[in-house]
Amino acid sequence: MPTAAAKKKPFKALTQKLNGLLDTHPVIFTAILAFLLTLLIEMISRHSPWKGLVFVFVHPINFLANYFIVLSTVSLGHFFKKRNFFITFLSLLWLIAGTVNGVMLFFRVTPFGTIDFALIPTAMGIFSVYLEIWQMVLAGVLILLFIAGMVVLYIRSRKQPVKIRMAAVLSAASILLAVGAYSVTVVGHEDKRAEVFANIADAYGNYGFVYCFCTGAVDRGVHEPDFYSKPAVNWLVGNLKDVPEPASRPNIIMMQLESFFDVGYLDDVEVEKTPIPNFRRIRETCTSGFLSVPSVGAGTANTEFEVLSGMNLDFFGMGEYPYKTILKEEACESVVRDLKTLGYTGTAIHNNTGTFYGRDQVFAQLGFDNFTSIEYMTDVDFNPIGWARDRCLTGEILKALDATQGRDLIFTITVQGHGKYQRGVDSLETEDLDVTWASDPEEEGAFAYYVSQLAETDEFIGELVDALSRRAEPVVLVMYGDHLPSFDIGSDELKNGDIFQTEYVIWANFPMEEHDEDLEAYQLSAKVLQELDMAPGLLTKYHQQMKDTEDYLDGLELLEYDMLYGDFYCFGGENPYTATDLQMGVEPIVVTGAEFDPADGAVYVTGRGFTDWSVITLNGREYETTRLEDGTLTAYIPRWPDRTGGENPVLTVRQVSANGETLSECVGIVIE
Repeated sequence: MPTAAAKKKPFKALTQKLNGLLDTHPVIFTAILAFLLTLLIEMISRHSPWKGLVFVFVHPINFLANYFIVLSTVSLGHFFKKRNFFITFLSLLWLIAGTVNGVMLFFRVTPFGTIDFALIPTAMGIFSVYLEIWQMVLAGVLILLFIAGMVVLYIRSRKQPVKIRMAAVLSAASILLAVGAYSVTVVGHEDKRAEVFANIADAYGNYGFVYCFCTGAVDRGVHEPDFYSKPAVNWLVGNLKDVPEPASRPNIIMMQLESFFDVGYLDDVEVEKTPIPNFRRIRETCTSGFLSVPSVGAGTANTEFEVLSGMNLDFFGMGEYPYKTILKEEACESVVRDLKTLGYTGTAIHNNTGTFYGRDQVFAQLGFDNFTSIEYMTDVDFNPIGWARDRCLTGEILKALDATQGRDLIFTITVQGHGKYQRGVDSLETEDLDVTWASDPEEEGAFAYYVSQLAETDEFIGELVDALSRRAEPVVLVMYGDHLPSFDIGSDELKNGDIFQTEYVIWANFPMEEHDEDLEAYQLSAKVLQELDMAPGLLTKYHQQMKDTEDYLDGLELLEYDMLYGDFYCFGGENPYTATDLQMGVEPIVVTGAEFDPADGAVYVTGRGFTDWSVITLNGREYETTRLEDGTLTAYIPRWPDRTGGENPVLTVRQVSANGETLSECVGIVIE
């Protein structure tokens, strides 16, 4: 019979029993705890207890690899005097990571990986899109409760003698078993690595969350190929043929369309009329094809990287974003740099914050001359979710074309089609797009909202094509989708049978022959230049001349490693590229005058290029700023700075991103 005390305090009684088991059978307790943790994590990650159990029996070796990794980390708690606290803390860390993965999979197709920690600054600015206010508050409260709980648990945990021998044997055995199980899986076979991790969602499903999460932590960059050597690289480069200079050099606009695809490829979806008539019309008359991209539902920057660099992400680490790893420290060859050798100016345009994915830094590594992010745009309005509508980009593209005398490469990234689609569905502005999704009626409302955004982006495409058609100078417009939207769509639901395929089209305001072809994203830029009889740059030549050869991918891997991680044999032993002095905005922001009104404490600043993201600073201090209808900036300054020491106040204007980072600052003026 249970005692009265046990009845009154069941949690305390359970804790005492567990502590007793931990004291008398520490190895058995830790082994059982790690097993239950691993199983629970898989159940949470798969949103199903049954699927978690199925994983154990269908992939037993892979489950054991996950289990021994968890066991090896939890067993470290035995090395501390406050053993109970550290075992609990380490267990909760794994449980929290698995829970975060389960939650994130409700919003996107890509599972939670260690690279997401590098994306936290980027994600901070879009939490309000994916989470309601109460959800963000709840998350904050839970974090505070976790911290408080850990502090209390640490204080209340009693110190116990450390059994060094037992702890060492348990940790060593679990680590050896983890390494053993790890080595017999696909990660131990380099030839299968790229193939298995090409689809991250499938990799997590087949190999488990803990296994893949840890792999993502250590698997970075392009591994050195077994056949890497100076003679091998020189032989490969030496076999590429020189190509004559092109006879004509048109402007080239490459436009990456956020979550853009033809919903007509989806089975069981009916739309009253096509939401993308302009794109379809162009597709029927111009060079086009399917484009295989490296991600689904998210990962815009990785499709972007493949298109700009010509590099295959399959050779990089699992789930890696080169924008957040190697490109933070290394400049590399790109289609931008290739075309600059032919006299082109490289401009990037994006109607979202310039710090997203660190583009304000990465675009300098890729060779762009200037970058117009939303902080440098004036005619911007927003959709019900809060993303900028794409129609503002027409004026920005034309402005970039007009800003230079020579030819331009303009790389444009749209944002309007971005999720989360569940919000704003009651604010549909396109009423004539009646949408039915027979196989997923619960998502019908969100999908209708997505379709309405497709329609608006397509209207922007039509307006841009009309504007470019009227220009006297030759222009080539390349458009492609970065990935499918973040709905639960399987390959078997698509007429083309591949969730990793979007589409591309190549339009021009002058006659061009039609050469339809399905491509990988890393082949697109080379394809465009080939259509124009251009072959600048090493990787461009390689794709154009070696794409159909048997050793094409082996050679590409060799060049990627050499260019980013090797000894630069392909460039004669030294990286010829350095980061450009990237100018934010096509035209610099200029302050021409300032007037202070001591009566109401307001300063009025005149100049050029001001936007709603312009912030007045006085002697380095920022003040809340308003942009008036005539473009003047004004801010309330309660007290003018003291001129003690004979120094006059210096006024500048900064462009500040949504997350508070300064993107640029104009030359200051001295207020006498």
